[in-house]
Amino acid sequence: MTILRRAVLAGMIAPMVAGMAAAQPPSHNLVGAGGCQSSNCHGGATPLPESQSRILGNEYKTWSVEDKHSLAYSKLAEPRGKRMADILKIRDAATDTRCTVCHEVGSPAKSLSDGVACEACHGPAGDWLGTHIQPNSHADSVKRGMNDTKNLEVRAQTCLSCHLGSGDRAVDHELIAAGHSDLAFELRTFTFAQPSHHRETKPTSGDTLPAVREWAIGQSVALTQGMQLLATHAAKAWPEFSDLECYQCHHDLRADSWRIQRGYGNRKPGGLQVNLARFAVLRDLVAQAAPDRRATFESSLSRLDGLVSAHLDGGAEIAQAAQAVERTAEALTAKFLTLDFDAAAAQSIAQAIAADIQRIADSGVNAAEQATMSLDALSSALAGGQRKQQAIAALYTYLEHPSLYNPTDFAAKFKAAANQ
Repeated sequence: MTILRRAVLAGMIAPMVAGMAAAQPPSHNLVGAGGCQSSNCHGGATPLPESQSRILGNEYKTWSVEDKHSLAYSKLAEPRGKRMADILKIRDAATDTRCTVCHEVGSPAKSLSDGVACEACHGPAGDWLGTHIQPNSHADSVKRGMNDTKNLEVRAQTCLSCHLGSGDRAVDHELIAAGHSDLAFELRTFTFAQPSHHRETKPTSGDTLPAVREWAIGQSVALTQGMQLLATHAAKAWPEFSDLECYQCHHDLRADSWRIQRGYGNRKPGGLQVNLARFAVLRDLVAQAAPDRRATFESSLSRLDGLVSAHLDGGAEIAQAAQAVERTAEALTAKFLTLDFDAAAAQSIAQAIAADIQRIADSGVNAAEQATMSLDALSSALAGGQRKQQAIAALYTYLEHPSLYNPTDFAAKFKAAANQ
């Protein structure tokens, strides 16, 4: 990763720390980050060479010094966090469960200031901490409660439980209106941007470019969990506006904005539009890597979109349609886990996204962001040159100013970056 790219992504991802929405592990099984800081375990000052250790050995230092997850709790006491609490009529964000269930994940009561700590991702360690250091103990540790983050599907689910949400642990429209950033996530890009505390998966027969498989799994699991969240909301009370496309309402009604220029196509003006921006590039991935699933995939998305557009009070039917999309996405994940994404496959997917970029760009800033992160992930896996990395970094910078966003301009910039 280039320094410029890391800097841009750090700026993009910093607000997302406030979007942690994972389930709090059982407190009686939490050890706390301090249980990992021994210099003989994960508390070393520098990474160990791979010839000496299967782990880096300095994971605790990386988390405590460089990783923004450790700052999640402190965000609640900052001026923005306090102002949001005032708007939401929350007496104290540091003790209100609406906030703490997200900002204290993995931290026992004795060390809540650790924020989102090791066990948020790796699971409550009380039952496996003492045995996971033994040779060939991983399977046993998983049985004891360790999250199997070596499994790409589990890894994506774990990340998305925070960066997208699940059930009541989600950034809804009320939170966004109060000042919380909307959530965006792409597994491979966020993994790259996070201070590294693991060794990269090495290519093997049948898994030529592990980073591309990771990206693909991130895409399909994001759709699965996004549909789970939408179905939960629809079954409770519909509409929940955080599940809808923001710019159907939030666009300039006086100036000749891009949203007005785009128009509505076959959609009735004012009709609701489900937000599929987070999954905008998955259509191109399916077309290239799973063409046999394309018709079912498109049909399920189209039915959901039509129901959302036509019904303000059809929550139960919308929930069923979302569950159908969820099942389709689960089947895609199973397929992607077995596919060999080699250089030719990665290149064809990147080219398909570039060819389809106007449609994606017309879906709004969030879709453009997802396309940019996907191009970044694929180009990095293909060892794209410095000029391409600089062009992609410029796309990130462009997207930092959504009020200036123009789909046609973005599409041109994207194609230029893809062709570097």
